[in-house]
Amino acid sequence: MDRGIHAQLSVDGVETCPVTALSAEVTVESIVSGGRDADEGAISEATVTDPHDRSSVPNEVDAVFVDGSRSVYRFEADGDCPCTRLPAHGCPIRDMHAEAGTLHVSFIVPSVETVRTIVADLRSRCETVRVRRLTRSAPDDERTLVLVDRSAFTDRQYEVLRTAHEMGYFEQPKEATSTDVAAALGISVGTFSEHLATTQSKLLDQLLTSRPAADATR
Repeated sequence: MDRGIHAQLSVDGVETCPVTALSAEVTVESIVSGGRDADEGAISEATVTDPHDRSSVPNEVDAVFVDGSRSVYRFEADGDCPCTRLPAHGCPIRDMHAEAGTLHVSFIVPSVETVRTIVADLRSRCETVRVRRLTRSAPDDERTLVLVDRSAFTDRQYEVLRTAHEMGYFEQPKEATSTDVAAALGISVGTFSEHLATTQSKLLDQLLTSRPAADATR
């Protein structure tokens, strides 16, 4: 593999992942997954800033280690969790953390087809999957640009994407929720999610299949 892709995703609505519920109450600094077979689930551990109110910790997680202000909680992720879905696609997880109920994960894949497959798989199991960044490996002296065809999007799709960006929906942490953006656009959350998913799919198609353009600075 000479041109791997480093993908960074944000995932919301992972109902079966205890750590997302945990991150709504405390700061989850890091997550380590055992990566067992997806059908069996995976034993994972989350390092968190010790919560003041332990009643906020979900029953599905167990405290296994305490070191000053930090605690390590162990939990089992089932087959629908990104903890198990990514290894099932042959992609070890490079970094994973959670914040305010959103799971952030990064991994390296060998091809654009694998990115599409993983995104589609996660979207079938989770409420929202956002592609935050895709970085293609390249020699140090190579600079590439990818051109995006604006005409591929309807005016409404472009408006949804622009509004979400301007309101900070893609920031980390998010400055606006899907409810906030949908209200600003005067549409339902479901309609907003549909438009956003379609727009991101079109962006992926262009970014992952287009040839690099000549560097405009040369």
